[in-house]
Parts: sequence; structure tokens; C-alpha cells
Amino acid sequence: MDELRRFCVRMLGDGPAAAAAVAQVGSTGSTGAGDRVDVLSRAVTACRERRAPAPAASAETGPAPAAAASAETGPAPEVDGPGAPTGAAPEVDGPEAPTGAAAEPAPEELAGAVARELAAATARLPGSQSEALALRELIGLPYDELAGVMSVDPEAVPVMLARARIGLRAELRGNPGPAPDCPEHERALRTIALRQDGQAVSAADDDWLIEHLGHCRGCGRAHSSMLEASACYRAWSDE
Repeated sequence: MDELRRFCVRMLGDGPAAAAAVAQVGSTGSTGAGDRVDVLSRAVTACRERRAPAPAASAETGPAPAAAASAETGPAPEVDGPGAPTGAAPEVDGPEAPTGAAAEPAPEELAGAVARELAAATARLPGSQSEALALRELIGLPYDELAGVMSVDPEAVPVMLARARIGLRAELRGNPGPAPDCPEHERALRTIALRQDGQAVSAADDDWLIEHLGHCRGCGRAHSSMLEASACYRAWSDE
């Protein structure tokens, strides 16, 4: 898939809405390589026009899919009456009784489950964060082009990506963790993101970050969350 369609499918799913967004962008100008930032900027606008608002995170909406899986399926059904203790799963006799461990899911089934979980998690992020993740982790835009597409100052890109990755990890885990109590947290997020994405970092900032992560638990958690979220997102296949 070309970048335009990949982005729209990631934002809207592989359906009529994404197709309409692609058609809208394609009808408003050239999609040549020299117009990459302009094309993706118009794709962001087209997807925003079609994307449903993200559900608010509250007790009413319930936990994230990763945490909600057990809540939705629940424990094994309780069976009343003789022969089945309360809370135990019913025993199955006869030829259909399981004889060993459950079969492992096929690779395509596992990939589909990962894609559904990630789609649900990113749908709960603020729109700009889900867009930034797609542009960086899926499309691979460099920071300067990402800033142009998102119409933000290039200096804001590292922290935007850092917060998007931390937010994604929290949605996947269903637990945002305690808020960091660190006066230099934003500096840490910026430097972590720059290092993670292979951007230039001054020797002074690099040395500072290594020393800082050695004693700041909040920034250390942010570092781990960002690495985990990035790995999860990149495992998400639309194929």
C-alpha cells in the first residue's frame, strides 16, 4: 500500500471511510513524491473529518481491551447442583473432552488479535497522538516532515511522540501508573524520544539522561513504556 492509503487505513480501518479519505486527497492535487508533506497533511484533515470521537476514559467505558479481556469473558461459569463445585468449570466427559493443551493460534489469528487490540487502544488516544504514531511508526516520517504534516513546531515533536507512546502503553495495559513527580520530566521525555528515534542528541543531554534514569523511577518507567509501545505498534500489520 502507498503511504496515503496506509495512513488512512490505520486511522479509519480498511473500509469505505478510508477509501473516501484517499479519494478526497487524491482529487485535490498531485500525490507525487515531492508533495509528501502536503499529501499527508491533507490525509490528516480528511481522516479527522471522518473519525468518530475517541471514547472518554472513565468508569463507564471500562478498562482497555488488554485489561478488559478477562472482564469480558469472565471466569469459568459456575455450575449449581451435584457434581460441580461452585466457581468450577463444568467437566466434559466423552470423546469431546480435551486431552491436552489447547492448540496454539495460527500466526494470522494472532496478528489479527494484535491488530484489533492496538486499533482499539489507539482509538482512545487524543487524535493528534494517534496521528503522530502512525506518521512516525508506520510511515517512518522524519521529525521535520512530521512537524510539517501536523503543523507543529519541530521542537514539539519529540515530546508529542513520547506522550503518544506512553499513552498507548497505558491503554494497552489498562493502567497508566502514578504520575511522575520529576521537575525535569519533560526534558527526559524529549531526550528519550530523540535517542529512541535516532535523532541528534548533544553529549551533555545524553550524559544527563543516563545519570538521571539511574535514580528517577518516574522517568525510568516512561522510558520503558515508550520502548514497549513502539515495539507493539510496529508489530501491528494491516495486511
